[in-house]
Amino acid sequence: MDAVLREKYIRLLAYLGQFDRVGVACSGGVDSTLLAYACCEALGPENVVVCFAESCLLAADVTAGIADLIARELPAAVTFSRIHIDSLGDEDFVRNDENRCYVCKRRIYSALISHLTTAGIKTLCDGTNIDDLGEHRPGLKAVRGLGVLTPLVEAEFDKRAVRMTAAAVGLANAELPSNSCLATRIEPYRAISHHELREIEAHERFLTDRGYAGCRVRPRGNSVVLIVRTGDLEMLVKPQERKVISSYFQRNGYTTVLIDFSGRQG
Repeated sequence: MDAVLREKYIRLLAYLGQFDRVGVACSGGVDSTLLAYACCEALGPENVVVCFAESCLLAADVTAGIADLIARELPAAVTFSRIHIDSLGDEDFVRNDENRCYVCKRRIYSALISHLTTAGIKTLCDGTNIDDLGEHRPGLKAVRGLGVLTPLVEAEFDKRAVRMTAAAVGLANAELPSNSCLATRIEPYRAISHHELREIEAHERFLTDRGYAGCRVRPRGNSVVLIVRTGDLEMLVKPQERKVISSYFQRNGYTTVLIDFSGRQG
């Protein structure tokens, strides 16, 4: 770890050190995993509760793998809690308007705070970094409104610093592509259904199995938009690859298969 990253990490540990016990909202991504790791180092793992919000909005492999991730990356003394969220039970969320992310994050973090309160813990931390502040993220309004802390922001970690620090401390998911809930793939104002979420999950699993980790599949009526990491675009546009992928989506009811050539960076 170079001097600049070391300074940021020391700043992060110092910020966390002011608390006795904390909960960490952990999605399995590198941001929240690094934060949980730092909390364990700053406070001792016995004073850290890692909370995972389990819902139909996540791919099955994320839900199935979270316990192994926590066990592999964090000390055994840390407490791991699964909190089930009935996302589709909220009509405001299912409506899928411009408030969707706010409604979802508020519902999730309210449940996590309630869970932690029963354990006598008053502080919940979230893995937001400073790059996230420059993006359109309605969920941040809920984070702030509920008083959830963002230690990575306080220590001035951006995405690059998070990944480099995670690699330096030996976290296996340091290069894991960023993820988001499956509802983000659905066209705005189209009601969110369990059936469509599972279809999107299956389509993304098909692409992931072909080597497109971190892909996104966005249905748009009879068309579908594929987004892959920029480094995978060259493979995606090869004639034989295009043929296989187009055939798959056409068999699944899409007449047009589109590629977003801006790609994904993370």
